Amino acid sequence: MEVGGPVYQEYGEYEEYSEEELADPDFYVDRFYPRMEDDEEEMETGGGLAPFSVTEILEHCIEPTLTDGLKHMGKILAWCLVFRLATQTTKVVPWLGHAASVVSGTVLASHFFGGGVFYILGLVMMGYIMLAVSNSVRGLASAALVLGYNIVCETWLAEPMVWHMVRGAIMIVAMKIISLGFDMDAAEKIEKEHSEKENQEENANMENLEEKRKNSKTVNIKNRGKKNGKKIVEEPVIKSEIKPAESDLTRMPGWFEFAGYCLCPGTVILGPWVSFTEYTNIFKEPRWNITWLVKILFTVMFAFMFLTISTCWNPWLIPDSGWKWWLAYRDAMSFRASHYFVSFMSEASAITAGFGAHVVGGQLLWHFTVTQPHNIEVPRSLVEVVVSWNLPMHRWLKQYVFKQTRSRFGPGPAVLMTYFASTLLHGLSGQLAAVLISLGFYTWVEHSLRDKLSHIMDASIGARREADSRRKHREGSAWVILVNLLFGLLAMFHLAYLGVMFDQSSPEQVTGYSWSHTLAKWKRLDYTSHWVVGVMAIINWLL
Repeated sequence: MEVGGPVYQEYGEYEEYSEEELADPDFYVDRFYPRMEDDEEEMETGGGLAPFSVTEILEHCIEPTLTDGLKHMGKILAWCLVFRLATQTTKVVPWLGHAASVVSGTVLASHFFGGGVFYILGLVMMGYIMLAVSNSVRGLASAALVLGYNIVCETWLAEPMVWHMVRGAIMIVAMKIISLGFDMDAAEKIEKEHSEKENQEENANMENLEEKRKNSKTVNIKNRGKKNGKKIVEEPVIKSEIKPAESDLTRMPGWFEFAGYCLCPGTVILGPWVSFTEYTNIFKEPRWNITWLVKILFTVMFAFMFLTISTCWNPWLIPDSGWKWWLAYRDAMSFRASHYFVSFMSEASAITAGFGAHVVGGQLLWHFTVTQPHNIEVPRSLVEVVVSWNLPMHRWLKQYVFKQTRSRFGPGPAVLMTYFASTLLHGLSGQLAAVLISLGFYTWVEHSLRDKLSHIMDASIGARREADSRRKHREGSAWVILVNLLFGLLAMFHLAYLGVMFDQSSPEQVTGYSWSHTLAKWKRLDYTSHWVVGVMAIINWLL
């Protein structure tokens, strides 16, 4: 057989070798790549994918990456399209539309997770039971259920590889159950307040009516026998009418309605999180136009652009022989690009299923923004990065964790609980816990320090851009731009440091990274970012 020739044509030449020789991986390397040893020194100096030309990158990396990605992501879009065609072209019975969501979502999940889909179905079943039996505290009860379910499955029941694969879908379903619980509690509270207010108004109207009746009797007695006596007409009691909400959350949803929400094919695999009201609205007066199709195509194009950046272009542009901080930036950038791929694909799947319709100026537009890469790659601050990373999840954390905690314990504990809840939702991962806890401390120090500096200097240098700045030195000032730019570069430095442990070439990624892996990565960078934030915390304390 010639070196580099097709290996599938001449099977006869293997007959002279024993099974032990064939089982040895080095047998194939030594036989069919005889010049490997001569190229080792050259490969060590290049590293990564740098030795390959652009043509080879296109042929051997980008083409197979796109082909494989379209094969898998195409399943999601296809099932979302089937779901929308079946439920949103003609008016169907409500329970039938929800049943179609359950079936299509379950089949799609089984394509990706295999037997792991039963962990999702188990959480859906237990979540429905918890919402049915817990009155007035559905939100907290659902949160406790999700926490216990995650701990039991990850610690005792599930295999690490299977659980790591299905954990993202579990997180989306958990967010849906918890949000529905809190929304039902809020709806019951509002209905109770409306009922009390209505009773008070009715009692007041009855008292007024009784007074008017007494006054009318007095007037009739005085006017008795008079020719021009006026007739008293009773005024009708006006009852206030409460317009029904788009979704009646004061009642328990039916099983198909609840399961259809949790297992909707547009969100069950990649997300994003959508509220129960947003889900039910896709069945009400669904609309179709060419903008819907164009939006899906462009969103998918953006998604696969980021996939090629993560898989092919980054390793090619920055070889393994580079400076350690360049390598840290490369690994972190590859992770962020893969996140953008998932985010844009989740946006495309949601829109394909019918989410994201907005009427602007009489024109129907489609958008369901999940992430904002421009605010992450060129950030003003880490606070902006946290907000722009996943907009639906940020909205969920703000509505159901931050506001719920702040109303009871104040803003400080609310911030800590928000990052703690985010850590638990992502699972019992030492890597994610280290990153999210560090990120929570980083953002608090940065926000506090820049807020103090903005007051001292009377300048718009806060962590978030001020909509109506009344500062003396505003955004357009040259030195204000320079200060915000320096803080932005510092945020990019922190992102490279925090994201360095998401190394996609490590074998640990299939089961989740450990604490030791995370600390080893940071140790290589001398814990520089933590030291910098420690100095910033001291300055903030002194101010």
